[in-house]
Amino acid sequence: MSKLFIYVLSFLFSFSFAQDKGIELFNDKKYSEAIEYYKKVLKQRKGDAAAELGLGSSAYYNDNIDLALRSFEEASKSDNEIIQSKALYNIARILQDKDEISKSLKLYKKALELNPSDVDTKINYELLKKTKNEEQQENQDQEGSQEQQENQDQEGSQEQQENQDQEGSQEQQENQDQKGSQEQQENQDQEGNQEQQENQDQEGSQEQQENQDQEGSSADNIEKEKSDQMIQAEAILNALKGQEEINQKQKILKSKILKYEKDW
Repeated sequence: MSKLFIYVLSFLFSFSFAQDKGIELFNDKKYSEAIEYYKKVLKQRKGDAAAELGLGSSAYYNDNIDLALRSFEEASKSDNEIIQSKALYNIARILQDKDEISKSLKLYKKALELNPSDVDTKINYELLKKTKNEEQQENQDQEGSQEQQENQDQEGSQEQQENQDQEGSQEQQENQDQKGSQEQQENQDQEGNQEQQENQDQEGSQEQQENQDQEGSSADNIEKEKSDQMIQAEAILNALKGQEEINQKQKILKSKILKYEKDW
């Protein structure tokens, strides 16, 4: 800020000896009184560029930035290139404080074109341009880092999603395989149980049939044995009966013989 108003005051001393009272008030930091003084001067000499510079400087230090800018803009319309250059420098300085860097650089450059020997304007212009370039580079680096980070995050999220999808598909496939194997095993077990039951039923029926056949055969054999025994017993009885008849006949014969002998 001090450089901005050194220009103004030195200019006022050089070109506006009639305004030394305004300069005196300004140097005494009586900015409000200096503002009133320069306003009176401008009423008397409308369009006085030196008075506009003095009013702008006093208004700036009195924290009236709007009045300062209006005064410097009026001074920048002067036909005097030195006054115009100083006014543009002051405007650029205020815009720089407002962080309107691009506009400030344009005004610094224009001020240098009007007064190439102005070292302070050149220094401010180069410093501000360097600061802007550094900020742009920093923003680019930040944007690049942010973009890189977003890409990494996106790739990470995509990779994570792919892994989750792959794991999900694998798990789903495993579940399906497991379910299929389990279902297949259950079907095999069911078929095995059914086949085993059928075999058991078949074996049971076969065994039952064999037992029935065997029992039937045994019954037939028993009946046959009984029949044979009866036939044999009957034969024995018949034989016994025959023998008894023979014995009786022999007895009869013997009795007849004895009787015959006795009679004889």
